[in-house]
Amino acid sequence: MHKFLALFLFLAIALFGANESQVFANFDKSFANATAAQKATMHENIKRIYVQAIIKNDINLKKESLERLITSAKALKLDSKSYIADLNKLKGVKTTTKTTKRETPQQQSTKPLYMLSASKMDDTLVLKFNQSLDGIKLKNFSLNQKGAYRNVIDIEAILNGKSLNYKNFIVDSIRIAQFDKKTVRIVFSDSSQKTIKADVKDNTLIITTDNFISKENIKIAKTSTKIQTQTQSKAIPQTPVAKKNKIIVIDPGHGGTDPGAVNGSLKEKVAVLAVSQKLGEYLQKSGYTVYFTRNNDKFINLRTRTKFANDKNADLFLSIHANAAPNAQKAKTMHGIETFFLSPARSERSKNAAALENKSDIEEMNYFSQQTFLNFLNREKIIASNKLGIDMQREILSQARRVYKATDGGVREAPFWVLVGALMPAVLIEIGYITHPTEGKMLYDSAYQNALAKGIANGVESYFAKNR
Repeated sequence: MHKFLALFLFLAIALFGANESQVFANFDKSFANATAAQKATMHENIKRIYVQAIIKNDINLKKESLERLITSAKALKLDSKSYIADLNKLKGVKTTTKTTKRETPQQQSTKPLYMLSASKMDDTLVLKFNQSLDGIKLKNFSLNQKGAYRNVIDIEAILNGKSLNYKNFIVDSIRIAQFDKKTVRIVFSDSSQKTIKADVKDNTLIITTDNFISKENIKIAKTSTKIQTQTQSKAIPQTPVAKKNKIIVIDPGHGGTDPGAVNGSLKEKVAVLAVSQKLGEYLQKSGYTVYFTRNNDKFINLRTRTKFANDKNADLFLSIHANAAPNAQKAKTMHGIETFFLSPARSERSKNAAALENKSDIEEMNYFSQQTFLNFLNREKIIASNKLGIDMQREILSQARRVYKATDGGVREAPFWVLVGALMPAVLIEIGYITHPTEGKMLYDSAYQNALAKGIANGVESYFAKNR
């Protein structure tokens, strides 16, 4: 075994086999005199603990993780600014144990409003928020100069992610950004004056434009009649050929510099791409429109994957992954197919799976994203995603067992970062354990890959048949 790989496996075992205090003690004792490769591995291990701290909302664990992440990031010449900012924000937070209390309506209304996503639908910009927009403050004004017209909407909210820019859509350009700590600003710029209309429907802001000059630059309409009419006019006819109008986004996990789970020469990114491509062929032959977040060996961060699905206005988002045991001892016994939907993890197995898949992109989480990691969870789609997961798990097992004695790992809940913000039913499928002596090799068997792909495709068919 390669020397560095052996070291990585040793540290991985230490991480999952020991408690956090032992990992921290090892870091404090060994980091300063470690090699560059060892430091990089220790940095990754601390990041895993930080993910767990976010999932558990453990303030003390967050602080201890961040202190060491700042040290390791600086030593490795990585960007440590986000870690420093997060630690500064946590310094004033009390670490007393939380007590569960039922919130009053007044307390519920004071929860921060987050803008979760933006997507393009024909000539309409659709903004999704984490709660109803009833009673939310919307300010509008113009900043017009010669040959340049700018209409502005300010929303008392927090942007969940990075700034967004659109060119030649509705107007010449649209920019959505965090103007200050409490304000999301949307700026519409055009060479001619246009009327911007923003219609509110529950937790959605639907923005369109009329191509004529009006004394009233922006109209904020708080009625649902127009929106309902628009929705009905664009409804997909429920006929036997309706699936031709269904859009499926397939997300092969990891890629490029991120191999995912590794077992010797076996890499997760290779197996999941092969299964995803076979799945795409099955769905396309059945009449579905299929998009891939990646169709070759390249790295894409997790937030970009979900945004891609939202931008495509997908009906389903399927993220394909392979699992790994937390240590060498358990690798001999842990196996099976599992389907996850987004929700707080309720078991150690779910938490470990989430930590493994989330770790590659923890650097991408800004402060606001971290705070909404468990608070948002796209609640309106949890039930639909659960139903999709049930159909998916049943059909995958049915096909897989024709080739191999696949074990039913069940339909589980876990806070996978790649599913946060998806506006459609979304599941993450762990097609098996790459670390298992037999199952790991089966994931590279063409016949078994076909069976897995066909099972997932059948799960899609079953879901749409029941949920029209």
